[in-house]
Amino acid sequence: MTSLPTTTASVTAEWLTNALRSGGTIDANTSVATVEAKNMGAGIGFMGEVGRLEVTYAGGPGPKDIICKIPTQDPTIRGMLGPARVFEREARFYSEVAPQLSVVPQAYAVMAEYETDDYVLLMQDLGHLREGDQSVGVNAKDAMNALKTVARLHAEFWESPRLDSYEWVPAINSDGMKIGAGIYDQSLPGFLQVFAHAIDADMVPLMEKFGSNVHQLLDRFAAMPNTIVHFDYRLDNLFFGAGDDVWVIDFQTSSRGGGAYDVGYFMSQSVPVDVRREHEAALLKGYHDELVANGVTGYSFDQLMEDYRVGVLYGWIIPVYAVGTLDSSSERAMALWTEVIKRAQAAMRDHHVADLMN
Repeated sequence: MTSLPTTTASVTAEWLTNALRSGGTIDANTSVATVEAKNMGAGIGFMGEVGRLEVTYAGGPGPKDIICKIPTQDPTIRGMLGPARVFEREARFYSEVAPQLSVVPQAYAVMAEYETDDYVLLMQDLGHLREGDQSVGVNAKDAMNALKTVARLHAEFWESPRLDSYEWVPAINSDGMKIGAGIYDQSLPGFLQVFAHAIDADMVPLMEKFGSNVHQLLDRFAAMPNTIVHFDYRLDNLFFGAGDDVWVIDFQTSSRGGGAYDVGYFMSQSVPVDVRREHEAALLKGYHDELVANGVTGYSFDQLMEDYRVGVLYGWIIPVYAVGTLDSSSERAMALWTEVIKRAQAAMRDHHVADLMN
């Protein structure tokens, strides 16, 4: 039985005091006086619970609003995700990598039990920023800032020997990552039924063939120049500041491989079709220019364009997988994924990605 809270509502003042002290966020003379948990993020199919803790203190200062993230307790989902160690991955990311990055919210404490793949993440509340909304999409300016941000993250670890020190970051084509093939095949029949209203008939053969191509597509990403890949770089995981700043959350699926996956996934599923078609070349050039400006060499724009097509195609696994954890009674969830499916199909068609499959 884990000693960690399993819901945000079960976080006590005593537990939170010890956690914040262990993270160096409050000192030994400061304690949590009261804590009130408010759940967030229902209806999209999260791999866990995200809540906001409203906190008061005695004896000294501390953060008044804290975001608390706890893995799902659903045994079916945990069983599917177990081989990928996604919860350990995020805990270690915030402990070991995030302190080096200016675009990631501060972790006040990371309390983890790696043997059971459990953690509680307490981090900075970004509620004062403008949160991305994938159901609405993004304009060209915000898309450019988002791509430049992920380019800087990619450039930071591009072919870096530091990657070898993060043994918990799996290769993008590792066995744990390749569980996606089975999950995709299991999810596809239900997906085709739930989203029949959004699926284009000419795309069904690609969808049916996709599962058997998961492994070879991941091998393609592994063969690209390696960096840390966010792997869920979508609008709902981004927060926009008053200027050009973009903050990034949710690193459960961070992996080691080709950064073009993040680019293809973001462009094909977070950018509205008309915006992508009008600005795609400029946006991709902006990403590549930012890589170069941050020290990346030997990676041509032409190579990016080839790798980008693989990213556009592989991103298709996400909406199909999402149906397995989707609350279909949620209007926002249905609207979000309906829009994502339409965008993704258009991008795959525009870039003729079917020829990338065996």
